[in-house]
Amino acid sequence: MKPTLTLLTVLLLEPLAALPAADAPQQKPNVVFIFTDDQPQSAMGCMGNPHLATPHMDRLAKEGVLFENSFVTTSICCVSRASILTGQHMARHGIRSFDTPLSPGQLAQTYPVLLRAAGYRTAFLGKWAVGHPRSAARELCLPAGQFDLWYGFPQTFNFNQQGRYLTTVMEEKAVEFIRQQPKGQPFLLVMALKEPHGPRDMEDPALPANRVTGPIPRPKTLTAEAFQKLPDAVRQSRNSVTPGPTFLKDDAAYQKGMAETYRYISRADIAVGRVMQALRDSGCDDQTVVIFSSDNGSMEGAHRLVGKWNMYEESIRVPLIIRDPRLPSAARGHRSQMALNIDIAPTILALAGLPLPPAIQGMDLRPILRNPEAAGRMDWYYEHDVESESTGKPLPRCEGVRTERWKYVRYKDTRPVQEELFDLQADPREEHNLTTEPEQAATLSALSARCDELRKAVR
Repeated sequence: MKPTLTLLTVLLLEPLAALPAADAPQQKPNVVFIFTDDQPQSAMGCMGNPHLATPHMDRLAKEGVLFENSFVTTSICCVSRASILTGQHMARHGIRSFDTPLSPGQLAQTYPVLLRAAGYRTAFLGKWAVGHPRSAARELCLPAGQFDLWYGFPQTFNFNQQGRYLTTVMEEKAVEFIRQQPKGQPFLLVMALKEPHGPRDMEDPALPANRVTGPIPRPKTLTAEAFQKLPDAVRQSRNSVTPGPTFLKDDAAYQKGMAETYRYISRADIAVGRVMQALRDSGCDDQTVVIFSSDNGSMEGAHRLVGKWNMYEESIRVPLIIRDPRLPSAARGHRSQMALNIDIAPTILALAGLPLPPAIQGMDLRPILRNPEAAGRMDWYYEHDVESESTGKPLPRCEGVRTERWKYVRYKDTRPVQEELFDLQADPREEHNLTTEPEQAATLSALSARCDELRKAVR
């Protein structure tokens, strides 16, 4: 005799049976990764900067997790981008030149290629800058065949794309990629924006004029006195501005130069907003993890220096926002744990449910996303050993260790060895080098030894 269903059981089961299979929740999230070029962490409204409008970056931070202590392990675009792709330090992936690409084996282990092999539809738009076709195989320097949609460029390219602003073209391609996404298939969209890096050969005529307000404060260390305190290895490097670029010569020039930088960052913010709107319009916003960052910071006059390359905070600090709509609202907010650019690849792979390649050195940030009290790293290794064919002053070859409180820097090839030691809690602007202070001798010795230990560990 067949059992009979009670009326209550029928009522409970009926709505479940009526749900079409196609509406089942997607198991693997979509991932959108947007990053800028030379944007310091301080250049966002959500980091307390009132002088430029970044409402879309700020909204991401409000809806997600903002890492207050996010850094790059080498502050130069070709190396940082290789580290982002592989989750590895420079010493391991070996990219030390703008001309050198990842090998076929290395490329196969990058997060976009692994996601595509796992069924993701993938797109890359913007600056690739790991290898240059003038020196190596084009399919490695500009790996269009590894993506379903490719609109990538080498290190040097222009904002002016046949009379159209580059980011506008990239936005259109991103929106179309999202709109055309097959239902049920996850996607990865990477937008490597060029803003605010030069050459700035074109400014978007549609950019509102009111997105930058002044006067923009000059760095407290933009002084001749601060410059003279620096090690010779820095003062004689390409960071040095003596006799100085135009934008640092007087306040009027500084205001003009920084306003231009902020306008370009605000234009990048508009791109973030347009991609986010496309996600909402397509109905996949609640299935998409959005990550925002930059490839490195910028000195912008601090210590009377320009560029990046060195280990000062302005150079190594970058934005990092991760918005995962599947997390509870209680998980939103700021995180103080130290995060690195090498953490992006393992986090994306883990979000997609994929195993991490053994060569990855970064950490999966998901535990910190879920729990503000989760343990982070205690210290990390910085290295800058990049080859450049450019003439003039050299790039500053250095290595060091950063902890939550201390920073130790060693300049390579200096005899006697030039070092710096900063107590970041007492001296956040890094104005007082403590290497000659007797009471800090033990700290100096311990961090120097730790630097040697980490250098061996990251290879």
